This record gives sequence, C-alpha cells and structure tokens, in this order.
Amino acid sequence: QLMEIGYFPCAPVYPTLAVSLDMLELVSILFVHSAPNERAWAATITKYLKNRGHEFSTGDSLRRWFAAALAQYQVLIQLVDGEMDRITDDIR
Repeated sequence: QLMEIGYFPCAPVYPTLAVSLDMLELVSILFVHSAPNERAWAATITKYLKNRGHEFSTGDSLRRWFAAALAQYQVLIQLVDGEMDRITDDIR
C-alpha cells in the first residue's frame, strides 16, 4: 500500500518510517557522486526537522530507519535492473 502512494517502508512488517521513493532515488544518486555518509545526512535532516517542531523519540532513530529503507530500496532496484537486463537479452 505504501508503494502505491510513493513511499518505501523501513521494514517489511510494521514499519516505523516510510520514505519517499523520490528521496531514496535522490540519496542513491547523491551517494554515487559523493562520500556516502548516512549519519551526517540523517543528523542534518534531524536538526532541520527539530527546528521546525518535529522530533524523533531517540536521536539516532531516523538514521537507523532511513538506512534500513535505503538498503532495501537499493537491493530492490538492483534486482529490477537485473531482471530488465535479462528480459532485454532474451528479446535480442
């Protein structure tokens, strides 16, 4: 259901965070062109949200949840890309 509205869960069952697919794509591209630093990225977003009145229950929650969603998203993208390559190779 989350995927239908453009979000990816941090866990397959009872996720505590859902991340925009657009954000996951942006961060994936960003980390290809810069040093991948999930901790710094999450600290920046956490501070940004805190300044706007949104706080997480623990200081490291966003980093852990986001890292889980990003890792699962990247595996899914690799699987889809591999399957698309296989299909196009079969057609040729």
